Amino acid sequence: MTAAHTRRVVLTGIVLLLALGASGCLTLQPTVAGPSDSAVFDGISTSEPWSSGHVTTTVKLSEAATTDKGVTKLTVVDASGESYDTATLDSGQTTTTMFFPTNQTSTLLATNTVNGTVVEKRSVTTSGNKLI
Repeated sequence: MTAAHTRRVVLTGIVLLLALGASGCLTLQPTVAGPSDSAVFDGISTSEPWSSGHVTTTVKLSEAATTDKGVTKLTVVDASGESYDTATLDSGQTTTTMFFPTNQTSTLLATNTVNGTVVEKRSVTTSGNKLI
């Protein structure tokens, strides 16, 4: 590797980190805290060491969520009231991956799209160490 190539790689990395950091989009060690005492949700977790713009989570559902409770769709609603992410569920499904905005409290809606009802509505908070 030549010195010029190494310099370009280092400069590109620095520019990328500055761009992400200056935009407030890079969060280190993100955490997620969400629903407890729920008939639909068994838990929510993340294993990412860092996130950019959103936290990727694994949402665990109760055995009855998509069968007895009839949940067919999950929606993340951000703090401003906008839909942030959705997941369509199959009968018997007990896990899905969803995105949550970083460093804010969002609402996680479990709905039955067949009859149009909200089965459960829970708050989920993401946090972490913002870079810059």
